[in-house]
Amino acid sequence: MPGLGERVRKTVASAGGSVLAQVVAALSSLLLQLIAARELGSAGFAAFTLLIATLTVITTLHTAWVGDSLTVLDRFDPRVRAALAASSVATLALGAVVGTVLAIVLDAASGPGVVLFGVLVVLWLLEDTGRRMLAARLEFGRLAANAVVDFVVVFVVLGAFWLAGALRLETVLAAMCAGSLAGVVLAVISLPREELAWPGLRRADLRGIVAFATWRTAQAGLRPLTLMLSRVAIVAIVSSVALAAIEGARLLLAPALTLINGVGAFLLPRMVRLRQSGTPLRLRLALSASLALTALTAVGGVVVVALAKPLEPFITGGNFPIEPIAVAGWAAYSVSIAATLPISMLATAYRYSRLVFVVRLIESVVGITLLLLVLALRPDLVNLAPFCIGMGGVVTSVILVVRLRALRHHGPALPAERMSHVAQADH
Repeated sequence: MPGLGERVRKTVASAGGSVLAQVVAALSSLLLQLIAARELGSAGFAAFTLLIATLTVITTLHTAWVGDSLTVLDRFDPRVRAALAASSVATLALGAVVGTVLAIVLDAASGPGVVLFGVLVVLWLLEDTGRRMLAARLEFGRLAANAVVDFVVVFVVLGAFWLAGALRLETVLAAMCAGSLAGVVLAVISLPREELAWPGLRRADLRGIVAFATWRTAQAGLRPLTLMLSRVAIVAIVSSVALAAIEGARLLLAPALTLINGVGAFLLPRMVRLRQSGTPLRLRLALSASLALTALTAVGGVVVVALAKPLEPFITGGNFPIEPIAVAGWAAYSVSIAATLPISMLATAYRYSRLVFVVRLIESVVGITLLLLVLALRPDLVNLAPFCIGMGGVVTSVILVVRLRALRHHGPALPAERMSHVAQADH
């Protein structure tokens, strides 16, 4: 049996791999958005932002339905596995259709750009599924390697387009397609045969997947959907230039958001393992993680706000201004996410997804309502948008903690075998 030092070393290494994967993916996203901000102008950057927002919403829903199900449920159970396979096919097809339609409706792309975006959605979802399998196996080193390969391919292809003088929205999408395809291939090579075996679909336990994944998908999609709706509202009520300025401010908080996402990607499978071992709900552990993450995010936010103006020329290339108040708003938004993430991951691992959904819904409704009021009454205060959509995050985290404190007295953690009764745990 490994000693305490060895267990700590392995835990730190796993967390490092998870965070590194998030860092590389976020760095890729950040560089792509910087290129779009500098090379495509404010209108092109706004269009790229809307496409990325659409992709984020679709991916989040797919990840919550398929990825979290294969992490939390028993993916080697034949009936669960069949349901996961059927769900994957459905989300891939639906994602491609919805992504293509939204690209047209939002006027974010046309012609070849629309086609490329539809292909990107499919490849992106396939790559995400492969990465979630690696995370479920706690193979965070391979997860990080997958992200690195995607990153290298994207920017090699993008560099070739730049040298050819063909850098535009369509070529950025093409480079992203190439990176995702490389990630899919590497995941297939990295995963063992039993993870990739295709099951028979006749005995699929779709009811079990629906019972777990419905509330999880609903709550996971709330934040990216809120961000997407806020971006559409800013373009519709103010302008695409205003959206470009708001999004430029958000790029400065990318490191903080990357850290938060990396911690979340690490915590969920770890907390699932605790639940499967029969460990009771450890609320104190989640609270400690929330406090540490919140403090770190707050300090980083203060530093970024101070550096906002000096970094503005680097971010935008002079195409549009970045206001420190907008940067401060995104810093506050990041703090609100940090405050809730470890607690919501704990609730998800112990299958209290409905509770997390209700809390997130309150948060989203408050944020969108405040944003629409500000834009309708004082569109000149559009830089307050990040404050609006982040409002209520810390307050709702208190609601979540209070509710979990009451629920943990109901008994020990749910046994992993009760896959068909997950709906009973979601209240």
